[in-house]
Amino acid sequence: MIDYYELIGQTPVRVEGDVLEWARRYEAMDRRVAHTVLFDMCRVSTVFLGLDHSWGGGPPVLFETMAFWRGGHGEEQMRCCTWLEAQQQHAQMCAEVVRPAYVLAYIGRTLRNAFNRALIDLVRRWKELRGVELTDMEKLVQSMEEREGW
Repeated sequence: MIDYYELIGQTPVRVEGDVLEWARRYEAMDRRVAHTVLFDMCRVSTVFLGLDHSWGGGPPVLFETMAFWRGGHGEEQMRCCTWLEAQQQHAQMCAEVVRPAYVLAYIGRTLRNAFNRALIDLVRRWKELRGVELTDMEKLVQSMEEREGW
């Protein structure tokens, strides 16, 4: 069984009863603990989850911190039980993602993605110049990229 919680101030409180009523209150509540943008490359976000992510294996895990790098998805993730732990976890994640190893990994991913896109474009243009039709898969990928604004 899943336990549902709402945030009263900084205190998670277990909700009894109707899950739809909990969902309406959850949608309306401010769930953000902290949000930080670092070097315009990474966004660190810490939020209240509202659901116990311990799945019955100990104290309720109700907070999550994630690092979102520009052009990507959440790379790093940490979870904890209390508001105070969430604040500490947020500060720890912010300190971690500005370390040179993380910044260099981000730069490497960015360069690798740019190289891969350039290589795909080169193959397409080469085929176009030679009069070779794109495969169905290449056409599909191209249409997806055009929709995403690449």
